[in-house]
Amino acid sequence: MLRGTGRSSRGGGAHSGRSTRWAILLFMGYWIMFAAELSMIRFIKGVDGRWVATTADQPAVWMSLTILAVTVLSIVVSVLYIISWVKERRLRRWLWGYHELDGYDVIHIVAWMHVYQAATLILYGLVLEGSFFASGTVGSVFESAMYQMFLLLLIPLWFRGRWEEIGIKKPIKLWRMILTLLLLLLFIAQVMDLVVTKPVADWFGISLASEREQQIENEIVQAKNTNMLAAWASVLVIGILVPIAEELLFRGVVQTYLVRRLGALAGILLSSFWFALLHMDVALLAPLFVIGVGLGFVRHRYQSIWGAVVLHAINNMTGVLYYFQ
Repeated sequence: MLRGTGRSSRGGGAHSGRSTRWAILLFMGYWIMFAAELSMIRFIKGVDGRWVATTADQPAVWMSLTILAVTVLSIVVSVLYIISWVKERRLRRWLWGYHELDGYDVIHIVAWMHVYQAATLILYGLVLEGSFFASGTVGSVFESAMYQMFLLLLIPLWFRGRWEEIGIKKPIKLWRMILTLLLLLLFIAQVMDLVVTKPVADWFGISLASEREQQIENEIVQAKNTNMLAAWASVLVIGILVPIAEELLFRGVVQTYLVRRLGALAGILLSSFWFALLHMDVALLAPLFVIGVGLGFVRHRYQSIWGAVVLHAINNMTGVLYYFQ
């Protein structure tokens, strides 16, 4: 089990300063917006009597005003955060620091996630009338995953000099890890639906029609029919880059901290729950959570994120290639 409490003496002063105070506000803003997104999920009774989860096209007026207020305030705080961070020479002290991963790292990572979130809300909500790239093009494939591309740049830069701490290293007991991955893949492919997905859906009376999966399928099929280069770009992005980005965040940063703070079981369960919720997919929430637990176990047991990345990538790649057909 990973152990560790507090910060090392070398990094003890790295968290003082105004930028951390702004980061805490952005951290809070992230969760407010996260809750707002969840509140837009609606349940409609289908013809089969099951509840179909959909996302509201337009939020309620009070919710729209709340989102607008939080976004505008977040932009102001983001500017103050970046100025303070640069002014205090955080660029050098954080990117090349060697303090032990702690809660402040998580707060700052989430703060930067919210900076990106607020900026894109302003960009796509007020500046642009649509997307940068036409649907079905290579550009649109990358544009749809810009959030993950941002994480793919942010996290390795933030933890430069201490990558091993977030699991960017060779796994221990490689052959045992490979056997574990094969067993987990077999479980996901042959057993998951029977013991998790369908029983949970039946228990709550929820339809397994996934709005998110349907959207992904439509994008891939449109890319395939429009531009094969874009179709293969979707394989690269969804099948490889997105899994790496998400594993860096959830198993690399979040789980590492939570395991140190709360222990292995709580750390894996909580990071997996956040992972499942982030997909905003009620229909597949239970299997996403179980997959997250499997990914978390592999990362923790073999002390590397690469096994989790491989499992995540194969799972995503299977879906993409299935939609190709």
